[in-house]
Amino acid sequence: MMKDRYEQEIEQLLSELDSEPTDTANPSRPADSAPPLDDQPSPFTPRPKQARLPISPVKLAIAGAVLAVAGLLLPILKWLSLAGLGIMVAAVVWMVIRRMGTQQPSYWRGRRVDEPPQGTWQRFRRWLSK
Repeated sequence: MMKDRYEQEIEQLLSELDSEPTDTANPSRPADSAPPLDDQPSPFTPRPKQARLPISPVKLAIAGAVLAVAGLLLPILKWLSLAGLGIMVAAVVWMVIRRMGTQQPSYWRGRRVDEPPQGTWQRFRRWLSK
């Protein structure tokens, strides 16, 4: 009895699918309306980071290495090798500071796991709790 009812409903659904037009456009929805919610991007999708400075610590370290090698090859310009080494040290320090300052937020299913504290007092309390 139940099996017959299920078969009948399935046949009815299949016949309704066959009788619908094959036009994919939805005539009830105007063309200039907003896309359905499924087509809109999620507000939690990560966005690509944009470069803030034209120079990076890696480029600075390479420039320092080039200057150091040039200073070693040209004995007249010994100060150039010291300047290159100083630039390389500055680049390494910059890399370490940049790495310590940026923590990648944890995401789970497109949402942040732990929200950053809002104010100075909350940050202090969070630091104390660690």
